[in-house]
Amino acid sequence: MRLKGWFAGLVVFTLIGCGGGGGSSGPPLPSGNTPPPVGGITVSNNTFSPSTKTVPPGTTVQWGWNTCTGQGGYGGGEICVAHNVTFDDGPASPLQETGNYSRPFAVAGLYNYHCTVHRLQGMTGSVTVQ
Repeated sequence: MRLKGWFAGLVVFTLIGCGGGGGSSGPPLPSGNTPPPVGGITVSNNTFSPSTKTVPPGTTVQWGWNTCTGQGGYGGGEICVAHNVTFDDGPASPLQETGNYSRPFAVAGLYNYHCTVHRLQGMTGSVTVQ
């Protein structure tokens, strides 16, 4: 009887660990991707989306990396590309393949940024604070 209860618990744990809870709102992201930030900017392979953003003073903007393709985990073959967010006025994120970066914007103005690795491929963006 104990073995039966243990086995049932193991099945439930396995389903939850594998996403069997049914709460998914779309296809799963490769394991290295970060969910897109709500109201933020997605860093994809050679693009920022959206590439331009307008916010009021006092806003913190978040960038989320979504640069991995293929299948991670048991499938292997996942490839992630390193990018960064480098502002013309100095601040920069680290060169990274996954994760987030945030910057607060207190003063009105135009803040241009780019990826130092892929700038020549047009990987640029801007935040307008007004």
